[in-house]
Amino acid sequence: MFEEFYEMYESEEQEVVALINRCIGGGYNWKGKFWEMTVVTLGIMFCDTGEVTTKETHLDWPVTDEERNSDKGWGRFQNEQICRLKIRRMKEEWAKDLVAWPWCISEVVKTNEDCPELQDVLDEYHKPVVIQDEVLGELTLDKNYGVFEGEIKWCGNDVLLSMEVNAESKPSWTRARSAAKKMLADCENWDKAMRELAAKDLTELANNWLSQDEENARNPETDPITEEELARRISMTSLSVTSGGSFTAWFDCDEMFTDHAVTVYGSLKKGLKAANIEG
Repeated sequence: MFEEFYEMYESEEQEVVALINRCIGGGYNWKGKFWEMTVVTLGIMFCDTGEVTTKETHLDWPVTDEERNSDKGWGRFQNEQICRLKIRRMKEEWAKDLVAWPWCISEVVKTNEDCPELQDVLDEYHKPVVIQDEVLGELTLDKNYGVFEGEIKWCGNDVLLSMEVNAESKPSWTRARSAAKKMLADCENWDKAMRELAAKDLTELANNWLSQDEENARNPETDPITEEELARRISMTSLSVTSGGSFTAWFDCDEMFTDHAVTVYGSLKKGLKAANIEG
């Protein structure tokens, strides 16, 4: 039943030893009525040449709806598993518009394989990556998600900082740090603008929530939340910045939206985009 899936891949098989990073699932193929599962690798050794690549590679395979949550789907591979596989490369006409060129798994030859070359890759992966920035302080890389994490002073308050990067591309680290420092250098103006946008977009919603809060004695008709009050009561808790200069700021809303948060989106180039409520 998976003919449509395998037709996207070359017929030639290559035997490899793969170091699994994690399973990221996949999308549903509505035409073929199956799920396409995906694991990403930390490293692959091609058995015919001995070549080792640490470039992230996507390995796909199809499953039925019933198999998706079984050991044929999500449970097929474990994080940091080293296994021997037969894989086939996606045909060029299917891969030309994709960022990464995927392969499909045609056979699991051995579920656990000793491979010193990939063990060295795994040992290197476990070494922490920490940057000491003169403005942003200590930043630690979460390699699984490609995010540097730290803590900054934003308008005098402690705020969690995360910077989304390509873990394998140090220039992206530099761009993300530069974007974060530009925002921090002008934090007073950014903070004021984000509060004003949140107040403009969300005050009416805040009063709707207040009218449904049976435990709050405050009457939104006679004593409504004003834009000035909303802007004053929210406080930034975390800031996420990408290497491209886009950002998301999370604000504690002082229970105006129960346990939800206010989020503000924007970019350095285009300014603020939108303010939302998120759980």
